[in-house]
Amino acid sequence: MITDSNPVIETFGICKKYGSVTALSGINFLMQPGTITGLIGPDGAGKSTLIRIILTLLRSDSGTCSVFGLTPEKNKKQIRTMTGYMPETFSLYSDLTVEENLQFSFRIHGMNPALYQTKLNQQYEFNRLRYFAKSRAGTLSGGMKQKLALSCAMMHDPRLLVLDEPTTGVDPLSRREFWQLLNELKNKGVSILVATPYMDEALRCDSVYFMFRGGVMSSGSPSDLIASFSGCVYEITTDNEDPEKLIRQLQTAKPAAAVYLSGRNIHFGLYARCARDDCSAENDIRPLLSKKNVVHRITPDLEDLFMMRILTVDSGDGHAPQGQS
Repeated sequence: MITDSNPVIETFGICKKYGSVTALSGINFLMQPGTITGLIGPDGAGKSTLIRIILTLLRSDSGTCSVFGLTPEKNKKQIRTMTGYMPETFSLYSDLTVEENLQFSFRIHGMNPALYQTKLNQQYEFNRLRYFAKSRAGTLSGGMKQKLALSCAMMHDPRLLVLDEPTTGVDPLSRREFWQLLNELKNKGVSILVATPYMDEALRCDSVYFMFRGGVMSSGSPSDLIASFSGCVYEITTDNEDPEKLIRQLQTAKPAAAVYLSGRNIHFGLYARCARDDCSAENDIRPLLSKKNVVHRITPDLEDLFMMRILTVDSGDGHAPQGQS
């Protein structure tokens, strides 16, 4: 078990530009040991850029970053030794077998050859892929490929595991099994940083950072973020309606509201200071709808909070500042 109480990752004011495009703008980030921390946001939010800086693969333009108290500029080799990385796309050798990929990952980190069989057996016990040891990696299902990639990242016993959207394109059952493996690693003391666009995965994290346009909009535990929400969210049924047309009408009538599609229905959200004191906006919504629309107030989930943050950034609302909140 890792008992070090110092932060695993700590950044202050990290900025990065690609030409005229700002990828990161003043990122403050803190990750505690033995936790699963999520970077949540759409494509282009800056998640992968931040990960590359943490992994010493990219240098920031300004700001500071430390991993286990070490700086990427001065301690690149040590940080890489203590870190395992699983990129978004499957990057192992498809023509090699499962065991050959694990062996390659073991050797590339310069591990003691005498430990190989022990580490191999540990991974087979962990990933349940022993039966497929002689199968070529390219023939595996998506879920099995993810298990193999995770095991390859763990062959050198890293203290920090960094995963960039590891379950994209994987079926729901395989995603659930993958997260069970992550929790097993967490229980063994491995710190895990995971970037994901999935809100159900965000709920599995100990803490999350909502990222958008290179900034952090909110951070905290999922339960704390939901509990701290001050406002109201309504769900509007859209059976036999054109939802996009109705969204435009609601946005025009209520510019301060966040209006977005959730499944087949529309969610309409207002922060407390934008609604009435009792946050009862149903009477304001009803005249804009047809008689067949049903409106009811709902308890917002993490996706509602995230969508409201994004949409109020777009509308210039002060409740969703870009950068660290």
